Amino acid sequence: MADKIVVKWDDAYSVGVKLIDDQHKELVRMTNELSLGCRKGGSEAEIYFMKVIQGAVKYVKTHFTTEEIIMDRLKYPEYLEHKKQHEEFVAEVLKDVKAFEAGGKLVPLEFAQFLQRWVLNHIAKSDKRWGNFFEELRQKGQLDETMFDVPTPK
Repeated sequence: MADKIVVKWDDAYSVGVKLIDDQHKELVRMTNELSLGCRKGGSEAEIYFMKVIQGAVKYVKTHFTTEEIIMDRLKYPEYLEHKKQHEEFVAEVLKDVKAFEAGGKLVPLEFAQFLQRWVLNHIAKSDKRWGNFFEELRQKGQLDETMFDVPTPK
């Protein structure tokens, strides 16, 4: 089977903040890596799953914190709903890890599909909304670029 990617980055996903866009591109890369591993099947799928889960945990810690700090600074009106979506992502990761550890053989494939849906729904829709809000502030001259100086969470 060809090493076909399942999610291709598109500039239409951009929120207009390089730091955030770069983090989103990393999630797209992880999604494709896991999908490739799942197509190999068996123990290779499990190895890819563990690698991607570890990356997803690190990603969540860094990306969600960064995004939430910026949205808070922007006084984004949908901040709490957006944060709730992040919490649901974390819950899904934890659920899938637990299912995998309990012997769930389809978990890597299910998680790959979850990541694909997340990119196509959350990034392309929810994140795009706050990106549009950010752009409106920029056009009105109401944006302080230091809002994007966010220290990398440890």
